[in-house]
Amino acid sequence: MTSHSSAAPALGKPGAGLPFYEWALAKYFIFPHRFNTVSNEQAIKDFEKESEMILSLSRGLSPTEFCEKRLVKRLRGMEDNSRFWSVAMAVEHLIIVGTSMRGVILALSNGETKMPETTIADMKPNPNVDSTDLLAHFDQMSQKFVRTANSAKIDAFPQATYPHPWFGPLNARKWLSFAAPHQRVHRQQIEEIISLLRASR
Repeated sequence: MTSHSSAAPALGKPGAGLPFYEWALAKYFIFPHRFNTVSNEQAIKDFEKESEMILSLSRGLSPTEFCEKRLVKRLRGMEDNSRFWSVAMAVEHLIIVGTSMRGVILALSNGETKMPETTIADMKPNPNVDSTDLLAHFDQMSQKFVRTANSAKIDAFPQATYPHPWFGPLNARKWLSFAAPHQRVHRQQIEEIISLLRASR
């Protein structure tokens, strides 16, 4: 269900997760297939492509549109709590997650596993995010992520893992493979938000 209203709806708690069938499908089929079939180079290209699309979509918005929340249908891979965001909130979330994943990949590529655990709630954006230079920060994050992924020894320590809150321990290669699908979920969310913004004109 979608809505043109900007009134806050009742949603699930942060970190409540995905429906069981969707979580199981992702954990036991979708991601294992991706991990086994997508090279590190392709994973980086996929991430770059999604980032470029997100920037293109976001740059076409007015400052008001960029910060206006819309309630979107729940997309596969997105928990209920994240359905009522603005494009700016989605972009800030991607900056938070991308920065965190870059640090995890770099650490695991050096065999380091002693990192503080994070929760899904830790990755949520500020509802009143400051949109000033937000797209420039997203672009910088994306470029740093790509540079790190290209230079890191991704496969040097395959036994070194760090837990994803939903999908359990992942090594550097798996975190890298996971990055683009995460971007894709929120790129699709941004497309849905923009569609609702246009419909409400």
